[in-house]
Amino acid sequence: MHTPRRSSRAALPAGGLLWLAASASFLIATSSAPATASEPSISVPSLIQMSGPELDALYRQGTSVGLPAGRVRGTALLAPGARRNGAMAAGTRMVWQGKNIDPANAVATNRFFGLPVVRGQLYEGASWLDGAPALILDYSKTSRVYARNRDEIRQIGPGLFLGLMYGRATPRPSLKMYFVLQVEP
Repeated sequence: MHTPRRSSRAALPAGGLLWLAASASFLIATSSAPATASEPSISVPSLIQMSGPELDALYRQGTSVGLPAGRVRGTALLAPGARRNGAMAAGTRMVWQGKNIDPANAVATNRFFGLPVVRGQLYEGASWLDGAPALILDYSKTSRVYARNRDEIRQIGPGLFLGLMYGRATPRPSLKMYFVLQVEP
């Protein structure tokens, strides 16, 4: 089992573009209605409000199950626990929309700017966070751009998955960011 090393900041490809998109979406994020008592306790808005340790605890409680075929909507959690996390999550939706899942071929492809761009191999393996089973999305053999990254995913609610993106740093992996996948209706 690897003990992840946390980086002090998320490594963002095209960081300037992501920051611009987050800034442009600030009004959208700050104008959304507050959660009501009728909403489920685990939802994308509630995850956006959580800190890193809270997300880690929730991830540890999740289960390793296969993702359903087709599109799953993605939300990046780049600054857990920070006030700016909501605005950043809204802004990054303009850049990264989630994943296309092809369980028959054990492949998932990230959607950037609406296009399927970065593909990875899906398999079940041990989590680098706690050693328990997780769904792994490995880019080492399928992508030059993301080859040094690895995602791991667990289901945390009906149609809701929490993911951790690691960088394959030495001497041990580093947690780069969290993300949420939600089954589209």
